Amino acid sequence: MDDNTRAANALALRNAAEALRGNRFGAEVFATGAEAAKAVLALAAVGSTVGLGGCMTAQALGLPAALEAAGSRVITHAPGMSAEERRGVWLAAQAADLYIASPQAVTADGKLIFLDGSGNRAAAVICGPRRIVLIAGVNKLARSQEEGLWRARNTAAVANNIRLKKDNPCVKTGRCGDCASPSRICNAVTLLWKKPSYSDVRVLLVNEELGY
Repeated sequence: MDDNTRAANALALRNAAEALRGNRFGAEVFATGAEAAKAVLALAAVGSTVGLGGCMTAQALGLPAALEAAGSRVITHAPGMSAEERRGVWLAAQAADLYIASPQAVTADGKLIFLDGSGNRAAAVICGPRRIVLIAGVNKLARSQEEGLWRARNTAAVANNIRLKKDNPCVKTGRCGDCASPSRICNAVTLLWKKPSYSDVRVLLVNEELGY
């Protein structure tokens, strides 16, 4: 990313943050992922619980290890867990002091779009955790709700299906066909038009490409 692109992206992120604040979300813009990660660590008190879904943005920023090193207890599912074990972890994560996730899209008018397979993240970003922190790289910006939904289905979902080694049609076609596959990971859409009334939601926008 050259300096001109970075400056243009900074303007787009600033405008998105203003729109998010207009929708009652807390919103900040960070030049780098490292700065955003530092802000997350400052929000997590020593001894606090931190819930995580399968957030590639948090992984890219090294947050799970950094939070544990700082004295927080990270609650997240792991490969090999049974369905019942996952359910228990998800419910515990939804009741954490802090929950970290990343939307698949942030629209220019300040809406947040999430696309999920099981709905554990969908539940957590609406209500439950004491504080919800949503991190989004500049690649997540979309001009409209329609463009954001398209991005969630045809960019993020395809990449996640490849990452998870799912044998779903989009892995072969490169686009969403609204399949009926049993291993489909796109079962629930969460669209936050405004901040849910009793939730503390903060959005950290980053002038770097992060996650899918």
